[in-house]
Amino acid sequence: MSLVAVALIVLIWVVSLRTINEQTADVRDRAERMVTAQAVTLAEEIHQELAVIDQSLSILQDSWNRDAEHFDLLDWQKRVPALTGVAEDIFIADEKRVVRQDIVLQAIGQGVGGPYLNFPHGTLEFLGGDGPLTRTGQLIFANSGGVVETRRYLMYIVRPLAKPTNWLIGASYRTEELTKLYSQIATGINGVVALMNSQSGTLQAVAGPAARRPKIDLAKSDMLAAFKTKTSGTWTGPTAMDGVLRIHGFAKVPDRDMIVTVGIVQAEAMVPAAIIGAGVWWVAFGGSTIVVAIAGLILREIFNLRANRRRQRNVGRMQSDLESLQNEVAAVRARSATASGQVSTLLQVSSEGLALLDSDLLLSSWNPRFAAEIGVPAEVLRVGLPVDELFRRQAQAGPIGSRESNDSEAIEAEIAQRVAILRTGPTGATLPLLGPDGHRTAIYADAVPGGGGVVLVLSEAEI
Repeated sequence: MSLVAVALIVLIWVVSLRTINEQTADVRDRAERMVTAQAVTLAEEIHQELAVIDQSLSILQDSWNRDAEHFDLLDWQKRVPALTGVAEDIFIADEKRVVRQDIVLQAIGQGVGGPYLNFPHGTLEFLGGDGPLTRTGQLIFANSGGVVETRRYLMYIVRPLAKPTNWLIGASYRTEELTKLYSQIATGINGVVALMNSQSGTLQAVAGPAARRPKIDLAKSDMLAAFKTKTSGTWTGPTAMDGVLRIHGFAKVPDRDMIVTVGIVQAEAMVPAAIIGAGVWWVAFGGSTIVVAIAGLILREIFNLRANRRRQRNVGRMQSDLESLQNEVAAVRARSATASGQVSTLLQVSSEGLALLDSDLLLSSWNPRFAAEIGVPAEVLRVGLPVDELFRRQAQAGPIGSRESNDSEAIEAEIAQRVAILRTGPTGATLPLLGPDGHRTAIYADAVPGGGGVVLVLSEAEI
């Protein structure tokens, strides 16, 4: 039974641990599939945005190459809304990278990137799910959704112009898709969405609490090294920007040296598995306790049953012993009855005075002549009469010792001596005394096996 209980408990825990492992693997798999799908989606969205910029710049490039003298970037700003929807700055720069035309007028005459003296560049921004927030003093208002912390770094996409030599046309790119995606997906309290350059290892955009004080150079990080191994997938480890342990889904932006990652804190992602595991653990503990309790009750019943069987066997043996003892007692009684009959017959037919004593020297039986020969009245004799009392009654009649001795102390001494001889004397001891008519007689005493003795009174001629 103990082995069965142990086997059940082991089975309960094996099944429970397997269930916990399966649930943990299932929760992790769902979390990995979620962040991977979101990373792939975001990578495709960024690819589409960059494709819009490429196509728009290609149109502007062809127009400049056909008629550079009449090319007006401000006029084209109204004709390429798709480009202006994703680019805050569109410019034409000379060979020295001085801006000659720009949709931001104050940037003309400045170096490339001049507009970002006025636009946020790499600073911590607070954005809503549908775009930038409106600041009023120290208060921040979002049109809808929660506030998203983000940092977006300057990126330019440029194309060369046919003439003048080394002139180029370009547009800035600061994606808002990260912010939109971050506000729409469930990455937990401390999730992260980021865009990074796979060649230089620089951070290009990050959304979430990791944007507060991010590490910019990711070139030597384990995270970026893992991301370079395949086009998309998952990786669990410390996020390079802030060192928080997360489950990351990542995807490369098609045809670009860019990688998108979506991360969820591992501890937060595995909370459902922890809850299920705790429940399964308590169920296993409760099941084990029940098995132990039932096994204990069964073992107690088994022990009680065995004890009852042992008692029954003992009772059976005692009953058998009792029956054997009763049979022996019956046999002894039968032999005793036979012996008693024989003794009674012997006492009746004996011509001599004869009496029997038990092991305590008490009178047990006698014949009529014994009373006459011993010199005491017949009514004095009774079953259980002590032999010393018998001798004392003899002394009162006088036929004990010599007739001249009437000293009570001497008589008691004589009685004590005779009793001692009967108890410890040699077999067949003879005790001389005078008969009631003065003739000499004697008491012949002999031991009987098993205790007791025979007292025979003999006349002088027989001595």
